[in-house]
Amino acid sequence: MNKKYSNIINSFEDFDNTYKHAFIGIPKGFGNLKESYFGTLKKFKKLYPNFKSTSKIPTVLFMHGSAGLRKGSVYRKWIVEEAGFIFFAPNSLKVKNRPTYETPTKLKNYEKVHEFRQAEIYFNLEKLQKISFIDTNNIFLMGNSEGGLAAAAFKGREFKGRIVTAYSCENAYYSKNFEIGANKDEAILNIIGTHDEYFSNDSKATKNHEVDGHCTKALRKYKNAKVIILPQTKHDITTNVYVKGDILNFLKLWSKE
Repeated sequence: MNKKYSNIINSFEDFDNTYKHAFIGIPKGFGNLKESYFGTLKKFKKLYPNFKSTSKIPTVLFMHGSAGLRKGSVYRKWIVEEAGFIFFAPNSLKVKNRPTYETPTKLKNYEKVHEFRQAEIYFNLEKLQKISFIDTNNIFLMGNSEGGLAAAAFKGREFKGRIVTAYSCENAYYSKNFEIGANKDEAILNIIGTHDEYFSNDSKATKNHEVDGHCTKALRKYKNAKVIILPQTKHDITTNVYVKGDILNFLKLWSKE
C-alpha cells in the first residue's frame, strides 16, 4: 500500500469502522441463507456468527457518494438479487472527524476527501481478500459520484472491472490532475446523465470550466471501456430504466472466466 494512504489510515483511531459498519448484501442460498441479507456487516455477524460457505462468489466493492449509501441501496438490490454477487460498501461516514466538504468549496477540501476515499479502498480490499468465500479473481470496483472518482482513480490491479456512475472523469472544480488508475486492459463502464447537476457540461458547478460531462476522453485508450450517456437524466441515474440492465450485463459479461 502507498505510504500516503497508510498514514491516512493510521491517523484515524476508528478507520476500521469503514469495514466494521460496512453495508453488505449477500444473495439467497449462498451459505444456506434462506433469504437475501441486506444490512450492515456488524449486524450480519451477530445474526449469523457461524456463517460459512465452501464455494466462492464474485463481489462488488462499492464506494458510496458523499451522503452515504442512499441510492447505493438500489444498486445493492440489483447486484445481489439479480447478478447473484456479494455487495460490499465501506461506510465512510462512521469515521469521526473525517474530511468533508460542502459544494462549493476550495479544491484542497475536495482533494482531502478523495485521498481519504482511496485509503478506504486499500483498507477494505485487504479485508475482503482474506474472506474465504470471496472470489478474489472476480472482485469488481464500483463507485457513485464522490465514490465514482475514488473507483476511477484507484491505482491497484486487483479488480476484474470497474463501474463509475454519476462522475465524469474530468478536472474542474472537483479535482486536479485526475487520472484513471486502471491498466489499459481493465473493463470499465461509465454511466452518467446529460443533466447531472454536478458534472455535466451544463451544470452550475462546472460553468467556469471546460468539460464534456462524461469519461470518454479519459477512457479513449482503454480498449474494454464503455461510456453510456443518458439523455434527460440527472445525478441520480437510478431513475433511468436502462441503468439496471447496463450494470447487470457488464458484471455478467466480465465475471466469466
